[in-house]
Amino acid sequence: MVLKFAPWGSNPGFDWDDNNENKIWSHRIRDFEVEECFENNPDVMPHEKTRTCPEKYSDRFLVKGKTNGGRKLVIVVQYLGANFVRPITAWDE
Repeated sequence: MVLKFAPWGSNPGFDWDDNNENKIWSHRIRDFEVEECFENNPDVMPHEKTRTCPEKYSDRFLVKGKTNGGRKLVIVVQYLGANFVRPITAWDE
């Protein structure tokens, strides 16, 4: 189920630190590529585990988007409230 709008709006802030940057880089994806996907009209859907474990995953979303260079990514984010997200992991689609 693709959402009609993202809970964080059209211009989210990103919560980056060494842990999530390194996790995403382990898939050879840079932080700026994740941010580009959010700028390029991505598809946003609830995390698949939300149905079976909502107490743990209700704030998690899958974001499918493209970088400015055309790379297709799937990104798991945690919605922190207001317009902030924390990227958890990402991989090539």
